[in-house]
Amino acid sequence: MTIALTASPDELAARAALDSGAFQSGVDQGRWRLVEFDWPVGVFAVSAAPRVDSPPEFGLRIDLSGYPQQAPTAEPWSIDRRERLTASERPKGERAAHVFRSDWEHGGALYAPWDRVGLTSHSEWASQHPNYAWHPGRDLAFFLRCVYDLLNDDDYLGV
Repeated sequence: MTIALTASPDELAARAALDSGAFQSGVDQGRWRLVEFDWPVGVFAVSAAPRVDSPPEFGLRIDLSGYPQQAPTAEPWSIDRRERLTASERPKGERAAHVFRSDWEHGGALYAPWDRVGLTSHSEWASQHPNYAWHPGRDLAFFLRCVYDLLNDDDYLGV
């Protein structure tokens, strides 16, 4: 991956995360893949458990500005259309639907303690959900693993 000579510390950290063993392991296992990257935004596809009439993966358009000091924030994304997922295209199931809400922040962020917008809006989440809350010791693979786990849980019902 080419890095600009004037890359900021957050860009360098994000690019290092893309090259990390944890991220590459998820790629190798078919859990997620990088579709495109144009700093500070990357488009990723996260694999989902097979469900009738549902896609094999979901897109996320992730803003990595401030990484890793600030959590990434992800917008559920149509990779083909290059636009935000509609409400009917989002994952269903109690937990998945809660995180992929279309009625919060106009559907432009994940309602989760690992997402920058969710965590900023709910400062109590850091103490209430320490196993899921973002902190600077987390990495991009952690973020994607949280989404992967939602989409591969028995609770996930498809779209």
